[in-house]
Amino acid sequence: MPVGLLEVEGTIDVGQFWPAGRSDADTTKVVVTVAPDAIRFRKNDTAPFHPTRVFDNARVKGRTSTPPIKNGKLIVRLQGIDAPELHYMPSPLSAAEKKGLTDAKKQAYHEVTHSYRQFLGATATKALHDFLGSSGATLACRVFTHVDAPNEVFDTYGRLVGDIEVTAGGEKVDINHWLVAQGLAYPTFYSSMNEDEIRAFLALTKTARAKKLLVWKHLAKTIGAFDFDLREPKVGETGVLATDKGPVLMPKLFRRYTNWSARKKAKVTSQNFQKYLGEGSGGKPDTCYEIDDFLANGVHSATPRNFAEFVEGGRTIKFQPEGLVFGEAPSTLVGADGKVIKEF
Repeated sequence: MPVGLLEVEGTIDVGQFWPAGRSDADTTKVVVTVAPDAIRFRKNDTAPFHPTRVFDNARVKGRTSTPPIKNGKLIVRLQGIDAPELHYMPSPLSAAEKKGLTDAKKQAYHEVTHSYRQFLGATATKALHDFLGSSGATLACRVFTHVDAPNEVFDTYGRLVGDIEVTAGGEKVDINHWLVAQGLAYPTFYSSMNEDEIRAFLALTKTARAKKLLVWKHLAKTIGAFDFDLREPKVGETGVLATDKGPVLMPKLFRRYTNWSARKKAKVTSQNFQKYLGEGSGGKPDTCYEIDDFLANGVHSATPRNFAEFVEGGRTIKFQPEGLVFGEAPSTLVGADGKVIKEF
C-alpha cells in the first residue's frame, strides 16, 4: 500500500457546483496555482517534499487519452466516496453491441440516453455548494493523494483520485471526510487506497450510519423499477429539492443499473440485470474484494470476486457500501515522447 504523498496547491470555484453549475458532489475541477512548487511529492513521511513537473505535456491513457492538466485545471475524483448521482448518462454502445443492431434499435437507444439522477443527488450537491460557499466564491485548496508512482495518481478517465482540503469556517476540512460524516455520500473503496485511508472512512461511516443520516436513511435494500423521469435538474432548478427523497442504490450499482435499463428499454439487450452485471461492461466484470479480506491480505493476496455475487436475482442487494473494495481500472501516464513516466 502506498507510502508516498503527492500534493497540489490550487483553488476551487464554488460556482461549479449545482445549483450554480453542473458539478456534483464527488467530482471537482481544481485550478492549479501556477507556481514553481504547486505540485510536490515526498517518498515517505520522513523524506522532504520536492517540486515535480512530470505532468507537464503528459497524457493519461486509459479508457480515454487526455492531458492530466488542461488549461491550468485538474479534474479531481474525490477518493473513498461516491455521492448520489446528479447526472449519469448511460454508457455508449460498444462495437460488439452495435454489431447487427437495426437502425431502429440504435435510434431507440439514442432516445433513452439522457442524464439521469438519483434521489438525494441534488440535495447532497446543494449542501456541499452551500457549505463551501459560506467561506467565499473561490477557495484555496490542497489536493493530496498517497501514491508511490505517477501511474497511481489518475483514474482511467484522467481524473486525479485524492482528497481535497479547504479552510471553511476558520478550520481545515477534508471535503471527502466531510461528505461522509454529514451523510451526504457513501464510502466507496478502491484497491488503490491504503489501509489508513480506508479505516478513516470506516470510522466516519459507523457514526453517520448510527445517526441514520441522509444517505443511510434512504439506502435501498432491493433494486426497484428504473425511473426514466428522474433527470438531471437544470442550473438553478432548486424546486426539485422538495421531492428529492426516495430509495438510493449505492451509486456504482446505480450506474450499472442505468446502463442496463437503457439497453433493456431500447431492446438492445435481452439479458436480465443479474446476467448483465455478471458479464460486466464490454465483457469486463467489476472485480471487487470483501473489505476484511482486503485489509488483512492486501490487493495481491485477497480473493477477487465478481460484483454480481453480491446481488441476488438482479434484485436483492447483499452487500453494504463499505463492505467491498473495487479494483481500480488501470491508467498509464506517458510523456510527450510516448514513454511511460515512472518517477516523480
